[in-house]
Amino acid sequence: MPWQYSQRTGQLTRGTGPVVGQGYSGRGVGQNNPQMQNQVGMGPIPTGSYSIGAPFHHSHAGGYTMRLTPDVGTDTQHRSGFMIHGDSTAHPGQASDGCIVLDRRVRVLIWNSGDRQINVVP
Repeated sequence: MPWQYSQRTGQLTRGTGPVVGQGYSGRGVGQNNPQMQNQVGMGPIPTGSYSIGAPFHHSHAGGYTMRLTPDVGTDTQHRSGFMIHGDSTAHPGQASDGCIVLDRRVRVLIWNSGDRQINVVP
């Protein structure tokens, strides 16, 4: 069952199940703002389906970061480099240029579930 992330609320669910995580995507006025999904470096991750890559340590985003690869048919609005990663300790709430930011506990849960798809909805 694929994961589902809401641009507007920042909530992560498995399909239509209960909320398993609360995060955010985007920066400033673009944070969790579906109307700004086409804004590079500001809007949330664009709607569509993405494949979830294996966790790794990213030099900027930190540990247990997972790359998101858009599936065929997903319009990324000419944007790229999407990941799921943790928040900034120095500037909480400001770590996303369009990536999905979730607590490490939730990222571990995503990977351990075996589900490698996430659908982003408004």
